[in-house]
Amino acid sequence: MELTVHDLVYLKSMDRIEYFGDYPGWMDEDEMAQGIAVVRRMKVEDGKVAIGFRGDNRSKRFAAITTISNIRRVIRPFDVLAKSYPKTHVRSLNYIEKVLDGLKWGIGGSVGFSMGTGINVCHENSDIDIIMYCEKLQELDQLKPILSKLRTSEHRVDVQVEILGVGAVVLADYLEHASFIVRTSTGPVLLEKESLVYKG
Repeated sequence: MELTVHDLVYLKSMDRIEYFGDYPGWMDEDEMAQGIAVVRRMKVEDGKVAIGFRGDNRSKRFAAITTISNIRRVIRPFDVLAKSYPKTHVRSLNYIEKVLDGLKWGIGGSVGFSMGTGINVCHENSDIDIIMYCEKLQELDQLKPILSKLRTSEHRVDVQVEILGVGAVVLADYLEHASFIVRTSTGPVLLEKESLVYKG
């Protein structure tokens, strides 16, 4: 089973998770934490995957690790596009869909979780987290007009680009600053644009 960061995963058993520190009481109370997690960006041993659980507010987050064999269902960010948009975000998402037509993208965050699971955790002012996928870092330079259009959406839109074999970059940081952070499985890496040499 191939898993990538941002995937929603349904677990077979909560007894087969590993974690550090105390197990929070809200994990047994909040509906969205009942065997549903999101794949995290963290390097772990073969056959395992880093996951994170969310509660009903931002203060409720719980990191854990489980075996890949403990996962019974996977919903990827681009899979949720086939689901109904939350009523509070229909106009914004219809607009975003037109702007990103022809590109590979999906929805993460609270909006993506709500669409993928059917458990509503977003509210009318929730940001929309867009996950885009590129093969090369230099492809991001072509996305400046896209970012400008997304900023006219009724809801705030945050765009993170997953670059094959590299990691993730916040699109606005890459396009608007001399340096930017690449989030990798072993931790964040700060890069200076001037130092980049693109090949191919």
